[in-house]
Amino acid sequence: MLSAYAQTLRATNRNARLILLLSAIMGLSIDGGIYSVIFNLYVLRLNFGPEFVGQINSMANLTFAIGSLTAGWLGTRYGSRRIMILGIAAGMLGSLALPMADLLDQHWRAPWLTVTMLLIFGGLSFYFVNSGPFLIRVTAVSARGAIFAIQSAISGLASFTGGLIGGILPALFAAALGLTMLAAAPYRVPLLVVGLLMVAALFIVLRTHEPDAAELEPEMVEARPGAPRPRSAYSLIVFMSVVRFLQVAGVGATVTFFNVYMDNALQVATPTIGLIAASARLLAVPAALLGPALARRIGYGEAAVLGSLGSVISMAPLILIPNPAAAGIGFLGLLAFTSIRYPTFYVFMMERTPPRLRAAMTGAGEMAAGFSFALISLAGGYIIVQFGYDVTFLLGAGLTLAGTLLFGVYVWWLRQRPEAGKVTPPPIQETAIIPPLVGQPAVEGAEDEHDSV
Repeated sequence: MLSAYAQTLRATNRNARLILLLSAIMGLSIDGGIYSVIFNLYVLRLNFGPEFVGQINSMANLTFAIGSLTAGWLGTRYGSRRIMILGIAAGMLGSLALPMADLLDQHWRAPWLTVTMLLIFGGLSFYFVNSGPFLIRVTAVSARGAIFAIQSAISGLASFTGGLIGGILPALFAAALGLTMLAAAPYRVPLLVVGLLMVAALFIVLRTHEPDAAELEPEMVEARPGAPRPRSAYSLIVFMSVVRFLQVAGVGATVTFFNVYMDNALQVATPTIGLIAASARLLAVPAALLGPALARRIGYGEAAVLGSLGSVISMAPLILIPNPAAAGIGFLGLLAFTSIRYPTFYVFMMERTPPRLRAAMTGAGEMAAGFSFALISLAGGYIIVQFGYDVTFLLGAGLTLAGTLLFGVYVWWLRQRPEAGKVTPPPIQETAIIPPLVGQPAVEGAEDEHDSV
């Protein structure tokens, strides 16, 4: 299996390899790495409570949601590459400015965090909404499942490294500065590292180029015979957005409040939180690589359903057992199953969307995910204060279960359609990932139909 993925990587073009490198930088820094361990703890050290943690994360995710819809339209009109560059540049400015909050007067800290988070998450929405369609455009049809699994694995490995760095650096700088771990300054340095990594990301995205004719996927692929197709692409966009809104609520609640829960409620040391977060990201790597293998056996839609159901089950220890070990096990399982669900769901969704509407589909889906994260973050902060962390995790799990059932019914319905037939993706091999010639209809054979946070 690993040799097949290695062949896929060797056959990818320069644009695709640069996007994979960007995924590594983003995973190390702001998409699950250093940032996910440090930011909420930094906010707590600025004398804010769980309510403000929920508010600032809600505002950030709301910005991501609104920005995603705009990003989809802008990407369609002006091209995905231009909007990716704009997004990375905005995220870089916000990431470099945010760690200065503890140097300000207490009165100015909340506005400063708000403005910088607007820049970061607005920029991230522009990048994430357009990077997926850009990667789809420059990847051969038969290699999509593999390339998105590789992307998830690379992001997971980078996030593992970032989690370790995020857990260790505050302790090192606290010792060097003669401060305790309750001070804000030791947490500022890892956040500055995030900003510097975003500078590197900007240089990398500038090295991409608009795909030439040899890299582009022919429009003929949207007429693939035998594939289950929606009657209306726009109705599919609405439906998938609803599914996405519900499906990500559990991971939204957990990712937002896990480190706060461990630090504030269970009194777990920061290096331990970083180790658990990093281990979860590491476990997500083989899970992501197993996704296409599972999809070849049962289909991309069915694999996405199983991944989503596994996420719900993984949240049970977080809900039922107020113990660091149980919480860690639940977090490990949640991220592993999410790494199966996201790439399989994404490929399933993109293969059923006309190429000209893929940026719109991605934008709408990320908007729905952003709204879900925003609402669960805002409500969760208040629920935690009134009822406890377990009720917030239970709410997220319930919404994810509803989304899983809704999507599962849709996948089952497609399987019952006589015109859909049984569709199985081809094995990953070197000959299967050569892009079709320009002007020649792509032959997809029996391929069936790719989450991040």
